[in-house]
Amino acid sequence: MTGLADIVRRNPRFNILAFTITVLIAVAALEIADLWWRRDNALKNAETRATNLDRVLAEYVAGSFAAADAALIQLQVHGARIGGPTAPKSDWDSILEPARAGVPGVGSLSVCNRDGIITHSTVPGIVGETRRDNYVFQRLADATGNDLAVDRPIQSRRPEQQYIIPIGRRLLNDGGRFDGIVVATIMPEGYREFIRSINVGSQGNITVLHPDGVVLFREPSASDPMNESDRDNPLLALARQRGSGVYRGAFGADPGAFISAYRAVPGPDLVVAVSLSETEMLNDWRRQARVAAAAFGSLTATLALMVVVLLRVVTARERAERELAEVQRVEAERLRVANDQLADALEREQKARREVEAASYMKDEFLMTVSHELRTPLTAIYGWARVLATREMPRDEQVRAFAAIERNSYAQTRLIDDLLDVSRAISGKLRLEPGSLDVEEVVRAAVETLNPALAAKNLHFEATYEPGLPSIVADPDRLQQIVWNLLSNAIKFTPEGGTVGLRVAGVESAVEIAVTDSGAGIAPDFLPHVFERFRQGDTGTRRRYGGLGLGLAIVRHLVELHGGTVTAESPGEGLGSTFRVRLSRAPATT
Repeated sequence: MTGLADIVRRNPRFNILAFTITVLIAVAALEIADLWWRRDNALKNAETRATNLDRVLAEYVAGSFAAADAALIQLQVHGARIGGPTAPKSDWDSILEPARAGVPGVGSLSVCNRDGIITHSTVPGIVGETRRDNYVFQRLADATGNDLAVDRPIQSRRPEQQYIIPIGRRLLNDGGRFDGIVVATIMPEGYREFIRSINVGSQGNITVLHPDGVVLFREPSASDPMNESDRDNPLLALARQRGSGVYRGAFGADPGAFISAYRAVPGPDLVVAVSLSETEMLNDWRRQARVAAAAFGSLTATLALMVVVLLRVVTARERAERELAEVQRVEAERLRVANDQLADALEREQKARREVEAASYMKDEFLMTVSHELRTPLTAIYGWARVLATREMPRDEQVRAFAAIERNSYAQTRLIDDLLDVSRAISGKLRLEPGSLDVEEVVRAAVETLNPALAAKNLHFEATYEPGLPSIVADPDRLQQIVWNLLSNAIKFTPEGGTVGLRVAGVESAVEIAVTDSGAGIAPDFLPHVFERFRQGDTGTRRRYGGLGLGLAIVRHLVELHGGTVTAESPGEGLGSTFRVRLSRAPATT
């Protein structure tokens, strides 16, 4: 590969020759592909044309036979009314001739009895003859339905001895049994003229086959092939199997390939086929191929002349192009490196700015929240201390003042404990002191401390403890803190007069503590963040609820230290929420 590259660099003439040969090969390939596509398209168009012609011819044949069939149906009804084939001649003559005159292309109308003897006809000379051996009589005598039957062509008694095509329908007696047939003879000349008017080329043909395998029509033809046997025609078998389709290949005595569309006509039970010669259909394509070959020869000569001219000037030009390309490559590489450096620097600057802005926002939000939450109890403590220090108070007011100072001191202690717990959790210094404990006992202790808060808001509280729960290994103080935080959270966010529920039960191989409330609920977009530190549904100085937003974060950390899981559920804002803690009965990880 390296040696070939050196040859290309040292010998520009090689490049020109290689390019020229490549162009010729590419053009030849495109021409071949285009000719192949055109050939395939020409054959597909021939299939479409054959199919359309076949459909038109099938509609024509079905429609033409339908006109004669209408006359036969009329005779069926008339025969049933007057008594069948044995009815008097006057009863039949009153309708036979008018019916024949009303249908163009019909030679005669006849009535045969159940023995096949012609009893009535518009041609008096054939009355008394037998049609018992005819295909149409045998077919209808053995039939069970009321179908139209088409006979094989027979020769008429006229001097020209031309073929006619009988078609017939059954006559039934009053008991519904076979009583004879009514027959109409179709004159084929009108059909042949119509078929000859369809252009299928000099080598193509249109064929109408009887279901027994004989030819009814085949045009164009030098001689009339009507009534010739064609049972080996593959189109006959295909039409019986598939109904309609397209067949490519040779058939009959002609060795050439044909594109044939075939279709079974259900009414008269015939097969109609249109065959187009593949050779004729590709005549235009062959002319295009000859033109393409001539054009390719001209292109080859032109390129050869151009190569001779270009070889004299290409060496100097390629040298200049190589130098220019090298300069452009160096400049492009330098520009790419500079752009990459600028993009990296910009990305780092934007990322740093976003991080600084986020940290600054969180810091400001946290400081604002901490200052607000710490100032509230301090203000109460300071106010009551000033009142106690500056004036004498009755004993009951002193007790109320000390209770207020104690309550706010406890609240401030809880805030500081939460901050310390979060700090220990972040630094990994939060430790458990696990031991075997009774879950119900620990939970009841946590509930006991919150009874005043429940009573203060007039909340309806219901606790359920599944009996016989096994002991688990956990830190009792931390477990009580988990329950206390969840219940405190439920009390805080449940309006006065609402409902708070607690349920302790065994679930599979774990113990589940579920706290539910009918309170403010959780918005769907905030639900994934409910256990994050310093995250609350409302922020800023106008928050409806107090707290640092640490309680649920501490719950999650403590539950995970115990090897358990905690989840939050809520249908939406104002629809309450449910928190579930699951602790495994296996020893907790310390």
